Amino acid sequence: MEGQTAASDGDKEQETAEQRREQRRLIRQLLIDWSPVAAGVANLVIQHFFS
Repeated sequence: MEGQTAASDGDKEQETAEQRREQRRLIRQLLIDWSPVAAGVANLVIQHFFS
């Protein structure tokens, strides 16, 4: 495209990569925060069906 330089394309790619990293970090933290809850639910299910 006219008016765009390789630097501006690189900046967009870097910003996109940073957004992906941030999104992955948030998802990872959400999974960590909710893992005790998921473990408790799994425990209840196992106790219900195998007791």
